[in-house]
Amino acid sequence: MSDRESVDEPVCVEHPREHVARVTLDRPDALNAYNESLLRTLVDRLEGLDSDQDVRAIVLTGAGDRAFCSGVDLENMPLTPEMEFAEYEEGLGLFQNVVRTLRTIETPVVGAVNGYALGAGCDTALACDIRIVSEEATIGETFIDVGFVPGDGGAYLLPRLIGESRAKELIFTGRKLEGEEIVEWDLARECVPQGELLEAAEDFAADLASQPPVALGLSKTLVGESLDVDLETAFDQATRAQRICSQTDDHAEAVAAFNEKRDPEFTGE
Repeated sequence: MSDRESVDEPVCVEHPREHVARVTLDRPDALNAYNESLLRTLVDRLEGLDSDQDVRAIVLTGAGDRAFCSGVDLENMPLTPEMEFAEYEEGLGLFQNVVRTLRTIETPVVGAVNGYALGAGCDTALACDIRIVSEEATIGETFIDVGFVPGDGGAYLLPRLIGESRAKELIFTGRKLEGEEIVEWDLARECVPQGELLEAAEDFAADLASQPPVALGLSKTLVGESLDVDLETAFDQATRAQRICSQTDDHAEAVAAFNEKRDPEFTGE
């Protein structure tokens, strides 16, 4: 049931399965590198899908076989060293807003990393809720190679995913991880052949889409906030979220399905 939207834009949106959207960074000739148009359009599309009640899970990937996102398009950068600080801050904020959006939308996002995910592209992959990589995938915090720091959230995300010491190793050295090595570093759930990547990511996304959407979205929010609050605050947030879930039709449906020994049919209400 695939249909394609945004044909003439740098982001392609398709709906390959029920309740699953696939978002593709669509600049393959530039290895899906970020320019201002791609940055702005990606955030717009993600926010739109998050508000679409028919979409319960998103797969994010890159067009072509070579790259998920190779980082910044050096020929079309939205920021330069000569800018005034406020202008520079605004330009870097475009990159940061991609990570912010992936982290804060309630719809779960599965990153299907099909090639290079470097620099800002690495941070985009890390901001996805789950990552599945191909055997051709390469992930790297390569900012140090050009005398930069991870400006798009990598220094925040990596320690939360793999611990402080290993995060520092990758950031300080610019080391790139490839294929199965990405799984060994706990940065992806599995590594599959390139030709099987989208199917594997969409299979997993479909599993997520079969869950009750309100509980799934609130669970994502609770986990995302968990490392930045104390235990009592976490308890308070969980109580509010649980109360919301208890009043949904999906909770009643889950209980009824359990009692009737059948599979539940969730509506997101």
